[in-house]
Amino acid sequence: MDKRIPDLSQYITPETAGIIWFTDEPLKYSTPGVYEFNYLLDGLLVKSMEENSEKINSSNFFLGDSFGLPFFIGHCVIKEKSDFNLIHNHFKLSESFIKENSTVYIYNKSQNTANINVLKELKSKYKMVEFKHLNI
Repeated sequence: MDKRIPDLSQYITPETAGIIWFTDEPLKYSTPGVYEFNYLLDGLLVKSMEENSEKINSSNFFLGDSFGLPFFIGHCVIKEKSDFNLIHNHFKLSESFIKENSTVYIYNKSQNTANINVLKELKSKYKMVEFKHLNI
């Protein structure tokens, strides 16, 4: 087992609604986080990648469960600043199950967000959610 999985598992609690994941490129098997997040989603992430191998998606929404509650991973490819707005679609999809004061982790592997204060942007728009950086 990859040593990052136990590290990741300590962050996921019943209060965790999901993870927002930013990358510079579309998902590949070698993308940081694929292995760990696939584990959290019981194989759903890799299955989706296999089924959509012909398509290049700039935005992906994965829904699973954790502790018997809905749990999402929203992925966005950030090529330019305007791509950051793709994340709002993920929140529209998940607003029905995100409870007030839930935690959503930010896993930011995009260098193209260097000029965006990701936490500030998200906290100002989604006040009912606690955002934290995920460092695994």
